[in-house]
Amino acid sequence: MSTGSAMSASDVHQTNGDVAVNADDQLSLTARTVRGAGWVVGWRVATRLLGTISTLFLVRLLAPGDFGLVALASAFSNGLDGLSEIGVGNALIREHRIDRALYDTGFTLNAIRGVTSAVLIVCCAWPVARFFAEPRLAGVLLALAAGLSISAAENIGIVDFQRNLAFEREFGLYLAPRILGIAACLSVAYVYRSYWALVVGILTTRSLRLLCSYLMHPYRPRLSLRAWRQIVGFSFWSWMLAWVSMIRDRIDNFTIGRMLGTTQVGLYSIACDVGLLGANELVAPITRALFPGLVQVRIHGKDVADAYFRAISATLVLVMPVGAGVALVASPLIQLVAGPRWGAAVPLIQIFAVVGAFRVVTYISTTLMTVYGMLQVQFASTAGILLVRFTLLLVLIGRFGLVGAGYAVAIVAILEEAFYLVVTFRRFHLRPAKLFAGNWRSAIATAAMVAVVVPMQTMFEWGPAATIGHLAVQVLGGAVTYMVVLFFAWVLSGRPWGPEAQIIAVARDAARLLQRRGLAAR
Repeated sequence: MSTGSAMSASDVHQTNGDVAVNADDQLSLTARTVRGAGWVVGWRVATRLLGTISTLFLVRLLAPGDFGLVALASAFSNGLDGLSEIGVGNALIREHRIDRALYDTGFTLNAIRGVTSAVLIVCCAWPVARFFAEPRLAGVLLALAAGLSISAAENIGIVDFQRNLAFEREFGLYLAPRILGIAACLSVAYVYRSYWALVVGILTTRSLRLLCSYLMHPYRPRLSLRAWRQIVGFSFWSWMLAWVSMIRDRIDNFTIGRMLGTTQVGLYSIACDVGLLGANELVAPITRALFPGLVQVRIHGKDVADAYFRAISATLVLVMPVGAGVALVASPLIQLVAGPRWGAAVPLIQIFAVVGAFRVVTYISTTLMTVYGMLQVQFASTAGILLVRFTLLLVLIGRFGLVGAGYAVAIVAILEEAFYLVVTFRRFHLRPAKLFAGNWRSAIATAAMVAVVVPMQTMFEWGPAATIGHLAVQVLGGAVTYMVVLFFAWVLSGRPWGPEAQIIAVARDAARLLQRRGLAAR
């Protein structure tokens, strides 16, 4: 859409009424969801590639303590902001029909939440700095509070992109600010060699995203709380869930920072970023695109089991090899791109890479539960997991040091995955055999990849003489092995409908589209 004057209530109603009927009638819901997931994953891959490149420069320009300082401040600010998260976006997406009152109320609630969080962070900045015995932390927290105020004013109209599965619009919305934010971060880091470079990158990205949200959508929100009951009715348990989720996700950094210091927090945060590459860059985007698709499944009474198992299979076929591959090449990767001072992160990277595969069912099951309003179950399970996680962190960090935190996270991930499998299968009457039938080929192909790559590592000495070429041989050999074994397992099993067939179908559609465009051009 082009920019313009504010839309009327009738325009909003017409645009967002019956999404399943008005948008892309010629495509099935599955095809639209897959296409949306492709755009979301594409955006995450593009931004992660940019982020990886920037990190390669930043680890040479900044010290681990700089990363740890900003990571600790971000964990606190984002965590405090999460305390007031009431799921406004999800509440609007779940609505079958939506009008101006809902949009304006959603915008107002977001604005109130963002400003309140910013004020609380400002009030806590100096006490938090004293608690961690880190005076620099106060200034970073003040800057991040300003960033939250900026994000609070984003145009609520962009929720249409997700409601209508128009994720290509989100791709454009987020990519440009990300690129310019990285450029600002690298420039400041090169000139000043200071942790403030990371803060400048965050603030630049948020400011440009605010601007783009109004340039890319014509809706102009107003302050109103007319429809607050309709939104808060769904959002109360979302808010409660956000509380315990925030504490669960941030407890690692706080515990490590208190027990081991900010340098260890920096090592831990980098290990999380690299080790959980598959989960963060594939699983999370796929479930984000899956949410509106499952909403349509619920509204139109379609087969939940089919959508659930297809989502898991399509995700695992990507996450399994990525997780195993990152674990296998963690040591040479860190030696080549980051240097020896980051070597302590290698064991954590390997642990997190394996943990990422155990998060697939958890992500998709919780998405399904949210669509069906089962937030109470998620709240109870997350609260229980939080207690277990904190206890394990205290015990295992005290016994094994930083790597003990990785052991704690791994144990909790396995317990959480098992819990959500049991609850989801009972609630929706699913059959475990179908889960196995859709994913055994991915497991065998991953095992074959590991069997090929491990002997390769004995061929190279990963010391100062190691080269990117050595690493590339392992990555390429593992990828080819995985794809070949996966394809032959699929053929030998009778070519069933699954992720392999979906990949082939998408490739054929892309080839036909390119052919049509070529003919049209001629």
